[in-house]
Amino acid sequence: MNLWVKRTGQLLLAALFLMACEDENSLVGFKNPISPFDVRFLEIPLESSVMLIDSIRTDNQQFGISGRLMAGRYMDPIFGEVSATSFMQLRPSNTDTIPDNSVYDSIILELQLDYYSYGASGITQESYSVHEITEDSISYSFPIKPYFFHNSLGYGSSMGVGTLEANHEILKRLSGISNPDTVINIRIKLNETTSFNFRLFELLLNNADNALKDPRKFRYAIKGLALVPENPSGSIIGFTGSSLSRSRLTLHYHTPADTLARVFYFDAGSFNNITTNRIGDLAGLNFYEPIQPASDKRYVQNGSPAVTRIHLSDFHTAMDTIPKAIFNSAELVIQTIEPPGAFEPPPTLFLRTLKDDNQFFNNRIAADRQFMATQFVLQDENYFLARGEISVAGLGPIAILYYSSGSYSTNLTLFMQTVFDSRNKPDRIPYLVFYSADIGKTLNRFAFNKDQLKLRLYYTVPANEL
Repeated sequence: MNLWVKRTGQLLLAALFLMACEDENSLVGFKNPISPFDVRFLEIPLESSVMLIDSIRTDNQQFGISGRLMAGRYMDPIFGEVSATSFMQLRPSNTDTIPDNSVYDSIILELQLDYYSYGASGITQESYSVHEITEDSISYSFPIKPYFFHNSLGYGSSMGVGTLEANHEILKRLSGISNPDTVINIRIKLNETTSFNFRLFELLLNNADNALKDPRKFRYAIKGLALVPENPSGSIIGFTGSSLSRSRLTLHYHTPADTLARVFYFDAGSFNNITTNRIGDLAGLNFYEPIQPASDKRYVQNGSPAVTRIHLSDFHTAMDTIPKAIFNSAELVIQTIEPPGAFEPPPTLFLRTLKDDNQFFNNRIAADRQFMATQFVLQDENYFLARGEISVAGLGPIAILYYSSGSYSTNLTLFMQTVFDSRNKPDRIPYLVFYSADIGKTLNRFAFNKDQLKLRLYYTVPANEL
């Protein structure tokens, strides 16, 4: 059955179900003192666990996802040392050769900050080194090979060092402005003695093997650059990889008649390598092996992700003895998170569906598609997210938990109604996972006590079935 028809029919049934309450007269004209329905409230503490996941992309070829690149390092008192290295794929802005009488001057790497910073407050001193990628991995194809947070590439020795004095209060203020007038750039001049400089110049001059005009050959000739954090480094800084920004590599040269430059932009194969040298509860934990830490803490971390897995078994246990129910309200809440300090939590969270084998329900798997066709979900890439409420415009959007004053909450009424209605079927959604839309492009995290996770239900049942 079409999901929209099913949901609409359910809402009409609920309306008729509740409208019947308005007829409170008995057959002899007196108000019936006994209501045919009973409205109940139930708060269900939900069991949960923590696990690490690995299939988080950080490359810039994802539609609708930030093109942010990141570099830096900081110490997280809960998770350990977190570091980020950017691998930048280059693309020439112009494939024409330069005049034969051109003379090389210099190469400048310029990085425009997008005002995202994480891991520190106040002012920190940051240092970065630039290296040539030496590994034949970023090749030209469509789609470009995806890269995940744990991927890395080999690179050579340092070709230059740049520094930044990061004022995190200013960056935070600028990040909240849609189109700030202030532009902050890092400029790094590459060492004059590196072979990279002259190979790139010779390519512009002679176009050997047509590599300047053939994207595949260009990728192999000029594999790209890596931006690596050095000491000192007290935070991770984000910069834009968009070709519309000031982030670029510029080769400066001159002829007897003029001073000129050729620009190379960052292409979609650019990605972030993000690592966490884990301490505490999650030290030594393998991917997709959920645990319930003895500390009773639960965690959500973007970048090199740790996620909290929500068990729906407590909901099933509480509701399975009730044959009929209409949910008036179902609210999922994390009542209070631990004080975040300098480590801001994600502003929003989604709920991705998870199977018993700790793999996400996947649209590429026929059995998963068939099962999810009857659930109140929406597809995100190849996966399925819990859906929010139906709006006047039609089917509801993705259910979003918003962060406010130390807590998260969202309305899951129709999603939980669907889960309840399918209780007699052989398969159920066993788990939900807190998931951030920009999980591969940010590092935001938080921790909370397991007792803070609850499902609050208001539901109506026939009085004669209590």
